[in-house]
Amino acid sequence: MGLSDNIRNLSGVVTVEIEGFFTERFINLCRINNVKIWDIRNVVKGMVRFKISVSDFKKLRKIARKTKCKLKIKKKEGLYFTLFKYRKRKFAFFLLFMVIFFSIAFSTFVWHINVEGNNEIAKETVIESLKESGLYVGKCKLWLDKKEIINNLRVNLQDITWAGLDIDGTAVTVKIVEKTKLKDKDIQNNKNGDIIANKSGVITRLVPENGTAMLNEGSYVEKGSVLIEGKIYSKILDTKSVPAKGIVKIDCEYENKIEYKYIDILKEYTGKTKYTVGITINSKENMLNYLNKSLKYDITKSSKKLNIFGLQISFDFYTCVEYNEKQVMRSKEELINLSKEDAQNYLNTDILPNTINGNLKDMNISYSDTSDGIIANTKYVVNEEIGEFVEREEVIVNEVKE
Repeated sequence: MGLSDNIRNLSGVVTVEIEGFFTERFINLCRINNVKIWDIRNVVKGMVRFKISVSDFKKLRKIARKTKCKLKIKKKEGLYFTLFKYRKRKFAFFLLFMVIFFSIAFSTFVWHINVEGNNEIAKETVIESLKESGLYVGKCKLWLDKKEIINNLRVNLQDITWAGLDIDGTAVTVKIVEKTKLKDKDIQNNKNGDIIANKSGVITRLVPENGTAMLNEGSYVEKGSVLIEGKIYSKILDTKSVPAKGIVKIDCEYENKIEYKYIDILKEYTGKTKYTVGITINSKENMLNYLNKSLKYDITKSSKKLNIFGLQISFDFYTCVEYNEKQVMRSKEELINLSKEDAQNYLNTDILPNTINGNLKDMNISYSDTSDGIIANTKYVVNEEIGEFVEREEVIVNEVKE
C-alpha cells in the first residue's frame, strides 16, 4: 500500500460489495467518471468487492442505477468514521484539541540546556550566565537571537574564548572553549611571592627550595604567617625577589566534641517506602500528602526546576521511608565504645581527606560525665603538608635627586 492509500485510509475508506449481471460495466463506468476504486476482487460470479474513499462513495449510486447493480457496504474504516462515531462527545474533542494545542505550544519553548566543553567552569555558572544573556529554561525559541546570546555570554563569562549554540527540538546545546589558565606551579614560576601558612601548628619540617625560611623547625606557626619569604638576601649583592618554593610540614591539632546519652531515641526502619509528588512555585512548596499522620517518615526530595514566564517552578518527587522510634538504654561502657567508633569515622571522613599527605600522630579521647550521659572530647594531632603561595606586589620607590 502506497502513501496515497494511507492518506485515504485516514480520511475514510469504505469496502463496497456490488452484485448484478453487469459488474464489468460498473467498473468501466467508474473509470470513465474518474471514480477511484482499488483492491478489486471477484468474490463469486456476479459479485465484486472493492474499496473506495468516502468522498467518491456518493457517485456510485448513479452508476449502480445505470447498471442495475445492488450496493452493499461491508466495512468502514479510517479517522472520518471514528470521529463521526464520537461526534456527540464534545468534551473528548475539546480535550483532544487542548492536547494538540499545548503540544505545539510547549514545543516552541526551551526545556533543557546542555553544556559541553566545560572542564574548569561549573555547569551552573554557565547556565546562570546564559540566563543573564537571555536564554533560560522556559524561554520561547522562536525569536532567539543566537548571535546576541553568544556575544552576551562571552561578555558575562570572561573565562571562555569561544561559544556556540545549537537548538534541537526543545533542547539547547551550548558548546564552549575555555581559556587556557596557568597552573599554580606555572604561576609560582612566573610571579614573585611568599609561601603563607594556611593552618596553625608546630613545624616539623621546613625545606626552602627558593627564597628564605622565616621560621625554624620546632617553632609554632600561626595561620597567615609567612613561612618562606620570596626574597634572597646577600651581604654582597642586592636583595633579589623570587617566587618562593619549598616544603613545609606541621603537627596540626583538631578537636571534636560529641555528647552521648544513656537513654536515646533511635530510628527503626520498617522497610516500607511510599512515593508522592508536589510542585513548588516561587519557593512555595505544595506536596500531595497522603501519608499516615500517626507514622513517621524520612523524606527525601528530588526536583526538576523550570523557569516558565518568569515563575520559578519545580516539579518535586518525594521518597518517604517509614520508621518507628525506638527507645534504647546504653551503659557507660557502650557509650565509650560508640565514641571510639565515631572518633575514628570523624578522622577518616572529615580530617584526613582535607589534608595534604596527612598522617595521624596522636589521638586522645577524654570523657566528662553529665546528668544523663557523657561528653567525649577527641583531640587529634595530624602531621601534614601546608603552605599557600601568595603573589606579592612589588613597591617601586623612585629616588628624587635634588
